[in-house]
Amino acid sequence: MRIMIVGAGDIGMPIIHHLSEAGQLVTVIEKDEKRCKEITGHSDAVIFQGSGTDPEIWKSTEADKMDALLTLTNDDEINIKVCEIAKKQFGIPYVIARVHQPENMAKMKEAGADIVICPSQETRHIFLNALESLTAETLFDDTTINFKIIIVTIPHNGSIIGKTVDQLGIPKNCKITNVFRNDTFVFPTASFRFKGGDRVLLLGSREHVGKIAEKLRNIELT
Repeated sequence: MRIMIVGAGDIGMPIIHHLSEAGQLVTVIEKDEKRCKEITGHSDAVIFQGSGTDPEIWKSTEADKMDALLTLTNDDEINIKVCEIAKKQFGIPYVIARVHQPENMAKMKEAGADIVICPSQETRHIFLNALESLTAETLFDDTTINFKIIIVTIPHNGSIIGKTVDQLGIPKNCKITNVFRNDTFVFPTASFRFKGGDRVLLLGSREHVGKIAEKLRNIELT
C-alpha cells in the first residue's frame, strides 16, 4: 500500500517505523527538521519537511496515488484541513484522523475522515475496561456510533439473583440478547430469572449499557 502520514510526533513516529518495516510505501509530511532527520535514519520513507496544509508540498507527494492517509498532528484544525485536502482535492480513499478534543470528532468526519480516533478518550476507555474486566468483558465499544457490547458476570452474592429481566427496567436502546449458564445459553424472556454465575450478553447505547451492567454486577450487602 501507499500510505501518507502527516505528523511524525509521539503517535506518528512509531507508526512510520512499523509501516516502513512492513514494506509499505510511506510518504511523510512533518514540519520539525529534527524529526525528519530521525525518520531518515530509521525508516525507508519519502519525507517532505513542512506543514501538512501547504498546497505546494501536496503537489509533490503524488497524493492522488495514495491508498490511505493518517493525519496525526497535535492540532485539530490542521488535521481537519488535511482531511479536506486528502478527500476532496485528491480523492484519497481511506483517511484516518487523530483528534485532540472529543468535541471536534464530528467536524473531522465532516471534513472527510473515514475513521476518527481520540487517543485520550481511547486511553480512558482502556483503563476503565481493565477495571470493569473484574466482572465484565467488553467485546465492542464505539463512541462514534454510541454503541457497546459487553458480557457481565453476575456475582454469586449479587443483588439481582432471583429477579427477572423485566425487573431490571431495561430501556429501549439497550438489550440482553443471551445468558450463558452451565455451558449452554438461553435467549431470555421478560420473566427469565437470574442466577449467580450467569454471564449476560448486553448491548446498546454506551450510557444505558453501563447502567444496566452496574445493576447486574451489584453485590447484596449483608
